[in-house]
Amino acid sequence: MPCQNDEMAKPEDTVKLVIGKQLKIRFKSLCVQSETDMSSIAKELIAAWCDEQERKQAAQKDQ
Repeated sequence: MPCQNDEMAKPEDTVKLVIGKQLKIRFKSLCVQSETDMSSIAKELIAAWCDEQERKQAAQKDQ
């Protein structure tokens, strides 16, 4: 019998970030002003950072 926690993988998940209050206020304010969802911005930034790190790792392997 499967455990209750054995759910299908969810396409979205929650990540808790700890940032300074000033940065948090700036981020929230700018997102509201541009009518942009904070999560979509975070996803874009994290994806770009991951891509950059993967490129760096690939370049190091080629050396």
